[in-house]
Amino acid sequence: MHQRIDLASGMVNHDRLLVELIQPTDTPAFIAVNWPTAATVCTPANYPAVAASITRIIAESATALARWKAYGR
Repeated sequence: MHQRIDLASGMVNHDRLLVELIQPTDTPAFIAVNWPTAATVCTPANYPAVAASITRIIAESATALARWKAYGR
């Protein structure tokens, strides 16, 4: 058995990106970044917004993990 904690998620174009903390009972905890099953496609003009969305989601997950370490255990 293991516990999954959603750290952050969000939409990148039309794809959902999910970052989870997974805590198995018999091995060390790890972070899973669940990317879409297919490529996320965007125009060159839209690329800065896509990159910003990905960066925001990853930054939110790092903040949530730090918060979990400080208070959630």
